[in-house]
Amino acid sequence: MTSPLLPPSLAAASPGGFQLLTETLQAGGFIMLLIILCSVAALSISIITWLRMREDLLLPPAVVTQLRALSSYAAKGDIMPLHQYLQNDGSMLARLGLIAVSGVYPSKAECAEVCAAKAREELHKLDRDLPFLEVMVTIAPLLGLLGTTAGLVGMFSAFGDGGEGGPDTAAVAREIGVALRCTIAGLFVAVPSVVAHTLFVRKLDGIAMRLESLLQDTIQSFYQLFEVQRTPGGNP
Repeated sequence: MTSPLLPPSLAAASPGGFQLLTETLQAGGFIMLLIILCSVAALSISIITWLRMREDLLLPPAVVTQLRALSSYAAKGDIMPLHQYLQNDGSMLARLGLIAVSGVYPSKAECAEVCAAKAREELHKLDRDLPFLEVMVTIAPLLGLLGTTAGLVGMFSAFGDGGEGGPDTAAVAREIGVALRCTIAGLFVAVPSVVAHTLFVRKLDGIAMRLESLLQDTIQSFYQLFEVQRTPGGNP
C-alpha cells in the first residue's frame, strides 16, 4: 500500500534503495560489516580531529593580540595582568605563551628550548588520532580485496556446481556482484580517509609554523624588554 503522504514514485523508490543497501550488506557478509566499521571509525576520527584542530581555539586571536602588546605591559612596569590573562585563557597558545613570558629562564636560548619542547608535546596531542586514520586507509582496501577474493572463490565454485546443465549463471552473477561491491566499499572508505589524513597533516604543519613564529616573536620581545629594564637608562 502506497503512503498517502508521499508521491507514488518516491514511495516506490524508497523501499528499493533500502532493499539495495540491505542486499549489499547481506552479500558482503562479515567482510562488508568490517568495512562499515572502518568507515564509522574513519568518520569519527575525522570529526574529532577537525574539532581538535580548530585554529581559533588553539591560537585565539585575542591571545595573539595580548602577546603582541607585550611592550605596553612592559611600559606600565607590570606584566602580571598578562600572566593572569594567559592563565585564565587556557588555550594551547596561552599555555606556551605563559612559559615564554614567565621570566624564570636566565637566557633567551633556554626559554626558546623549553617552549619548543612543550610545543612538540602539544602538537603530539593534536595528531594522536591520525595514525588510526592512516590504519583505516590501509585496512579498508585490504578488506575490499579480501571480499573480492572470497567472491571469486564463490564464482568458481558456482561454475563447478552446474553439473551437466552448465554453470549456474545466477550464482555466478551473484558472486561477481559480491566481489565488486566489496572492492567498491573498501575504496569508498579509503579514498576519503586519504584526503582527510592529508588535509589534517597539512593543517597541523600550518599550526606548527604559526605557533613557532608567535613564540619566537614573544620570546624575542620579552627578553629585549627584560634587558632594557635592567640597563641604567631603561624603564624601572
